[in-house]
Amino acid sequence: MGGVDVGDGSVPVINAVLDALDEVDPALLDAADAALTELRSGLEERARRAVELIEGHDAADRLPLRVPKGRMADLQVCERLAVARHAVTAFDRTGEAALRGVALDRFVLLELVQGPIVDPVEELLAVLDVQGEFPLCDEVVATEAERPGTFDGLAAAASAWRGIDASWTPRVQSAAALELADGAVVCSGRLDVELGGAGTDQPGVVIEVKSGAMRMSHLEEVALYALLVGLRDGHVPALVARWYPGAALATQPVDVGVLRSAAERLGDAIEIWSQLQAGRSPLEAPGPWCGWCPDAETCPSARRADESAAGVDDDEPWEPESLDDGSAP
Repeated sequence: MGGVDVGDGSVPVINAVLDALDEVDPALLDAADAALTELRSGLEERARRAVELIEGHDAADRLPLRVPKGRMADLQVCERLAVARHAVTAFDRTGEAALRGVALDRFVLLELVQGPIVDPVEELLAVLDVQGEFPLCDEVVATEAERPGTFDGLAAAASAWRGIDASWTPRVQSAAALELADGAVVCSGRLDVELGGAGTDQPGVVIEVKSGAMRMSHLEEVALYALLVGLRDGHVPALVARWYPGAALATQPVDVGVLRSAAERLGDAIEIWSQLQAGRSPLEAPGPWCGWCPDAETCPSARRADESAAGVDDDEPWEPESLDDGSAP
């Protein structure tokens, strides 16, 4: 894990947000708000069917049925991975990309609530210590000892978060949860950064902080957040965005299409997870995620994936989403 080339990432995030908001059509936001009731109703119907499906099974004793963002991501790549990770609450490694992501999240937090970062490693360790992330502290120390300056580029990139006026009320790691079927089904997510929105005089903006390369799954992630925030607050955010160091802010206005696609994916995940909890055998889809699957030693598909992947050079290795999305596994 080497230094990060921040490129043009020093462009202030707030400037990019304001430019993107200038292009937002208020009529599309009004239509998106109007669609929230229908979308909630459709999800409610699918959730109640899911609960009915697992009645009479052992899983009924473990309600609510939880479908956090991380589990949705697992289900999209491999059902067996999702089931296996559900059964395991701790992993023996964080992974370099995940550690880089953790560091970048904390550097953004520091810029927003404290001010300019002077000593990246010491300040990163301080915030991780306060948060009780002691194993991560050890990983940071070990990484810095092996490759000094590893975190300097990430800290420099986070300077792009300076200059956000207090009227935007920046929030980090805020929760957005949706309860369905009288609380028997829960979908949740944690938002890296929220600006404006409910309780402020500014339009709502949700921004995810990403340390790796752009992926389609990241766009689906912020679309889900648009839906969850809309259903939480009664009004959709005007904008969802992804921020990558060294790249322009990737923005997406929130319209009905964004919400419908997110609701469809969420409904599918609820349906699939209920089937799996009711005893259906999970489908196997081999891929780079096999290296992270607790079942890799026994899954025949994982073995085939390992054999077929020999000699493949992946510049951006797959790593799993966290399941810490505001609800227990």
